[in-house]
Amino acid sequence: MELWYLSNVTLLVLLMAGSSFALTKKWLPNTNFDNPMNWEGGHLPCKNDRLVLPEDSPAVYIQADQTIQELVLPMSGELILGDNTVLSFSQSVDTSPGCGKDARYVRKDAKKWLSPENWCVTDDSGDCIGSTANLGLLDTERVPCMYDEAIFPAQKEFYVDLESNMNLFVGKLTIAGVEYTTSSFATFRRTPRGQSQFISDDGGSVSTLTVKGTCSEAFGCMCGNEQLQKVICENKICGVTNCSSPLRPTGACCDMCGAWLAFGYDRSFRMEKLKQDLTDSYLKGQTSVKAMVSVQPKENIQVVFTDKYDGEQATQVAKTFETNLVKKKRDFGITEVTFQKFSGPDEVPTSAPVVQPKDELGSGGIAGIVIAIMVILAIMMVVGFMLWRRRTGSSGFSIFNRAEKGGDLELGASIGYDDFPGINDGGDASMRGFDNPMYESSGKNGVYSDPSKVDPTIKFNPVYSTEGIEEDSVM
Repeated sequence: MELWYLSNVTLLVLLMAGSSFALTKKWLPNTNFDNPMNWEGGHLPCKNDRLVLPEDSPAVYIQADQTIQELVLPMSGELILGDNTVLSFSQSVDTSPGCGKDARYVRKDAKKWLSPENWCVTDDSGDCIGSTANLGLLDTERVPCMYDEAIFPAQKEFYVDLESNMNLFVGKLTIAGVEYTTSSFATFRRTPRGQSQFISDDGGSVSTLTVKGTCSEAFGCMCGNEQLQKVICENKICGVTNCSSPLRPTGACCDMCGAWLAFGYDRSFRMEKLKQDLTDSYLKGQTSVKAMVSVQPKENIQVVFTDKYDGEQATQVAKTFETNLVKKKRDFGITEVTFQKFSGPDEVPTSAPVVQPKDELGSGGIAGIVIAIMVILAIMMVVGFMLWRRRTGSSGFSIFNRAEKGGDLELGASIGYDDFPGINDGGDASMRGFDNPMYESSGKNGVYSDPSKVDPTIKFNPVYSTEGIEEDSVM
């Protein structure tokens, strides 16, 4: 992972700058003649080189006297000479290695305003702090925030991609020593010089740039680039971290190892007081740990600690800071404090402030899914049965539904008529059955209507009556 660090003194200055005191951020790329990165091979032209400026080249600024052998200009292009600058041509031979050839100007693309690598934080003299840019800041804050000062230095030519259809904000804007307001910059943008320096590389409408002024809140102001994080991070190349499960705090383009704290605050909170305590009591003497403090939405402050290694040193500093901060909440105007540890080697984080690690489905989750499916299937069965009842007119599962619909229910005798003496030869019809005691019976002293006429050797089914057998015989 790419990390940025400051010396102890510079770190103190940076942290004390804070959100309530705007930072000054200087634009780094330029299209100047004396910038080796603008030439093929990364080398400046020699005296006996033939200079070739390609088509669609941006304006090239020559700020000091130059001597060359030959110059090839494009059909459409611009070569700007600084005050009292002389461009000379000579046939003298330079025998230095790599000289005496075509020197090609290769810079064609506009550099993006929203790329953190194109800016650096400066000190009062205008020099970038430290050997690298924007140390102690998260990626979204390395680009000018809405209350920062953005400077495009004098004696430089620029080719800036403002993107398209976006709303960009700065606190103060200075170009070549001239300070601009929102309206004056819009006017400058419409001039030929402005159109050659500030463009929309995708051909759309150039984004608007609003100059807001300074932050007046003692507890600090939000950077204002939160909504632009996706665009800011799209060209960021992230390295490999040294911890097993790194996380990503708000405002960072890449994963990191260390620790993160967040806390709410009331109206008595002062950003400069917090940063002074953080610097004097916890970061003093630290050579590998850095801290990044930022104001977040919903009145929250985020403090991120990270280091050059696996995050363990940063975590120890963060724990000490968090413990003491909880004890001194009232002194700082701080409410609830939340502590998160970015995972070190072979550790699993408890949670993340912004980007959560991908959780695998556990046994509890599987059981919940199975139960949910069973409930859904049961509901579907109940609904299906109710629809079936409505469609068929059924009132239940009764096997006698035919009788309920008006059909005939017939039950045959349990023994054949031929088994009864006298039935088929004109015998007494009363021998064909007996009255069912479940219904109204003509018998008074037992089941049979006339027990004296019953052959004691014959067994009858008590379900049927004499009337029933007589009716059957008539049928």
